[in-house]
Amino acid sequence: MVQNSIQWNLSEEKCFEIIHLTLIDILNESPNKTLSLNKLVELLNSRTRIYKLSNHKKYNSFSKYLKLRRKGILNFIEEYNFYGVNKNEKNIQIKLYENLVNINELGTLKRITKDSEWQFINEDDT
Repeated sequence: MVQNSIQWNLSEEKCFEIIHLTLIDILNESPNKTLSLNKLVELLNSRTRIYKLSNHKKYNSFSKYLKLRRKGILNFIEEYNFYGVNKNEKNIQIKLYENLVNINELGTLKRITKDSEWQFINEDDT
């Protein structure tokens, strides 16, 4: 199934707004504003059922929406500077940096760069 051929009952902008607001609420309620990715996905799907996200009258979860639109929730989260991702051998933790969140600009606060794009320059080379 090609992602562009899927017709959703909500716009991408509205879906992302719902996802961000829900993730922010969930993380704000968590100790240290941090939660495992698995638990975050579970709570996201649970709290967003009321929106009845659908394509062709088949109801879907917002995590499935992100899988189709952004190749998964982790890719989506990593696009924004107000979420932190801590990966270890057993778990992935997501942290909210509340001081970076501006509710009115949720769609425009993407990261400037991802960690894999950083280049370190040796001082001797300058």
